[in-house]
Formats: sequence, C-alpha cells, structure tokens
Amino acid sequence: MNEEIKYIIALTRMRGIGSIRARLLIDTFGSAKNVFDADAKLLQKIPHVGQKLLEQRSDPTIFERAEKEVAFIQKNHIQPLIYGGEGYPKRLLDCPDAPALLFHLGKTDLGSTHILSIVGTRNCSQYGRDMVKQLVSELKATIPNILIVSGLALGIDISAHRAALENDITTLGVVAHGLDRIYPAAHRNVASEMIGQGGGLLTEYCTGTEPERGNFLARNRIIAGMADAILVAESRDKGGSLTTASIALDYGRDVFAFPGRATDEKSQGCNRLIRTNRAGLITCADDLLEAMNWGNHGKNKKKAVQQSINFEEENLSPIGRQIMDLLQERGDLRLSQLTDALPDVDRAVMLEELLDLEMDDKIRACPGGLYQRK
Repeated sequence: MNEEIKYIIALTRMRGIGSIRARLLIDTFGSAKNVFDADAKLLQKIPHVGQKLLEQRSDPTIFERAEKEVAFIQKNHIQPLIYGGEGYPKRLLDCPDAPALLFHLGKTDLGSTHILSIVGTRNCSQYGRDMVKQLVSELKATIPNILIVSGLALGIDISAHRAALENDITTLGVVAHGLDRIYPAAHRNVASEMIGQGGGLLTEYCTGTEPERGNFLARNRIIAGMADAILVAESRDKGGSLTTASIALDYGRDVFAFPGRATDEKSQGCNRLIRTNRAGLITCADDLLEAMNWGNHGKNKKKAVQQSINFEEENLSPIGRQIMDLLQERGDLRLSQLTDALPDVDRAVMLEELLDLEMDDKIRACPGGLYQRK
C-alpha cells in the first residue's frame, strides 16, 4: 500500500488538525510526508496549526495508530481514497472542505453518471417512506444505473437504501464513524446487502471513532458534495437534512423536496424549502428527471424556430451569450441543465455569469432553482 496513506492517516489523527486542515497542509507541502519532514521554522509560521504539528509529529504513538489503521483496512479490503487520486469521488473535488482521505468498503462506482442523495428525518411518517419507495421504483425504469446515496440512519435514510435494494439499484451509505462498526447496529444486515449488491459504505473516520453528533453534521457535507442533486424527502422545521440541503446549495448542487400537508410537522422543513425557493418541488420521478435533464426527457422536444439571437450589441460575454441562447432555445433551465449543456464551463464561472445576467436584468431566478429569460 502507498506509504503516503500512513502519513495522511497520522496527520488527520493529530489533535487540532483533522481531515480538512490536513488536506490544506498536503496541498501546500505537496504530500503528507513532506509535512512531517518540513523545517520546524517553516511550520511555526503557520497560524493555529504549526505549533500543534511540532508538538505531535515526533510522537511515536501517532504512527503506531496509523500503522494499525493501515493493517485494518488491508485486512478488511477497504479502499483508502486520497483527495485527487484514483477512485476519489470526482464531484467532491469541487468542494473546498472535502476530506483529505476517505475509506470505502465495497465496489461502488463513486463517479457514477447520475448520483442522487436522499435525506430526511429519522422519525419519518409512512408518507415519507412511501414517497421515497415510489420515487426510487420509478427511477429504476429510466435510470437503472443511478447511484442512491444516504446516511444509513433511521427513518428516511434506511428507507432510501432499502428501496434501492428492492429495485436492484446501487446504494451507498456515508457513515459518521469508522468502518469497524455499523451504527445503528440494527442496520448491519442492510449494510451487508448494500455491499453484496455492488454498493458500499464510505467514511472519512478511522476505526474507534464514535458516532458523535458533530461527526454526523460533518458527514452531511459528503452526502451533499458527492451528488448531482439532493432530495429532502421529509423534514421538520429544524434538522440535519436541512443542514445538508443548505450545504448542497452552497456547493451549487440542485436541491429538491417532497411537499407535505400544511399541518404536518414532519413536512414543515420541506415546505419551507419550497416556499423560499431553496428547493424544487417534486412529486414523482418524472419531475426530477425533467428538472435534472436526465433520461429521455427533452430529447423529442421541438426546438424553437429561432436558435439563437445576436447579443453582440449588448456587450455580453461569450458564456453569457451562450446562456441566453440556451434559455431562448429550451426555455427555463436549472443550473444542472446549463452546466450539462456547457460542459467546458466551470460551475463557479457559470454561477458568476448567471449572477451578472440577473443583475443586468436579462434573466430572473424563479422558484425551484430555474433561470428564465426576461
């Protein structure tokens, strides 16, 4: 196994460092090994971190723990995935707080063409379970190779995993602890089925890590960042799934929600996301497929007679002109549809261009994350 893995594990296990700071240090020094070999005077110049590194990098127990971790992942056929390396979820590379190292158990294709994360309350209703089951079943007919991601928790999470298994769809559980345990333990059989069916488990945490509340909150950024879209199936007005939705929006991901009854407390969060235009309303797979431009939706639509308009006189940038042409040709579009149509345009650049067009009063942002020409 790559020796760098041992150094990354040692770095992430240091007090006051963690996975995110470790990645930034690796980016700066070129490798985890270089961080350990760096000149002491240079390390001392790093605010809040340098002194911690100097105090701990010579501690032999740091590497003892790292070597035990390497032995564990080798024994259990766990894949260590280094940020930017082979197998690392490519969508996470766009996220500024992506982990330096991930542990993957199973044979999941983490770079699947279509990835949907489904999240929601642990104390879900039968309505929430039924909606998830219906959606996943319908997706099977159009996108059988879709990857369903969730957190292996009670409620909506486990409902999403079970629905995927029932429909022979690959599913991945992102967990908030090490792979030496399954939490909750009652989901161990489901986890085994997921692995056996081509899916698996993913975590940034080493063995011995307890499933503490802060870990679940940190785990949510992986669920949000590695997907194309996030569906909040059911949520109270406050909860971890709303945090996941907020993170997803910050990452530029598409967010959707099932609507619920106005008086239903377990749907208050979803209804608020929809009401404040932070999530697109969907009731079935067709709604999702159309919004994301997945499957065959839109292939047989007739193109507008006017394919493009000359905006030279309006001093638009080349990308801005392409966006306006697309909106003229296809009608209202979501961010994901625009990035699919213009694959050479970076997502951050796309968002900047959309903001400029909106400020110039040429387009408007509509409910559900749609962009529309004025």
